[in-house]
Amino acid sequence: MTPGRVTMYTCGPTVYRYAHIGNLRTYLMADWIRRILTADGNEVYHIKNITDVGHMRQELVEAGGDKMIMAALEEGKTIQEIGEFYADCFWRDETHLNILPAHVFPWASQHIPEMLEMVGTLMEKGSAYEAGGNIYFDVNSYAEYGRLSNNFGGDLLEGVRAEADPLKRDPRDFTLWKAAEPGRDVKWDSPWGEGFPGWHIECSAMAHKYLGERFDIHTGGVDNVFPHHEDEIAQSEGAFGNRHVNYWIHGQHLLADGAKMAKSAGNVFLIEDLATRGFNPLAFDTCV
Repeated sequence: MTPGRVTMYTCGPTVYRYAHIGNLRTYLMADWIRRILTADGNEVYHIKNITDVGHMRQELVEAGGDKMIMAALEEGKTIQEIGEFYADCFWRDETHLNILPAHVFPWASQHIPEMLEMVGTLMEKGSAYEAGGNIYFDVNSYAEYGRLSNNFGGDLLEGVRAEADPLKRDPRDFTLWKAAEPGRDVKWDSPWGEGFPGWHIECSAMAHKYLGERFDIHTGGVDNVFPHHEDEIAQSEGAFGNRHVNYWIHGQHLLADGAKMAKSAGNVFLIEDLATRGFNPLAFDTCV
């Protein structure tokens, strides 16, 4: 690594709805880390992705759900319009919180070639396999799988990945590229047929493009530890053969009324909600 220069990647928003203050607290954490490093005399190069594709979990595929497509249908807009609208809202919220803008905000949908290249590399190295038009990462090809989350072998947390996929060689294997189901509009050509990327490959591909095979800091929410970041480590190190990230830093869940803030729990607050109640958005910076 280069002395005095810090490379940093933050898992950014999935732009199909507003970011609530629990989401934004994680981005505040990354901003504080960046500011402290800068104040200490370092040059920080910060990447924060925008997820508008690649977020699909297998169980959502099986249930016929796609966050971006469902949001577009519900609001009567195109997927591009949905993504641009909620990305603008996210950037507005970050501005209200005085969060420094990332140097690059790469959009997942604009980096499909990089994802396909990485999947191809994993196939060539024997770390991935094709089954039914899908490409899966072979977890058994990576001996250190589980080191970030401390989930190993048969001890993998039940219910975290609810994939019932008979095409897999091992239930722990995860999807790198998913074959497009009949009637799907959002799809891309690939060497394995039309399809779309899995949830995890996007960050590995974009981090590699902008930060190289190894970088200093990767931040995200604690809910990203497993399986997202665990799988990201496996596929990146499987592709490049060396350590992927020096330091992983995760923000804990924000509690509201004693429970994790989540849309499903009905305890979500937006920055606009705080302003409506008479709070300056910057006051949120000082209380988290």
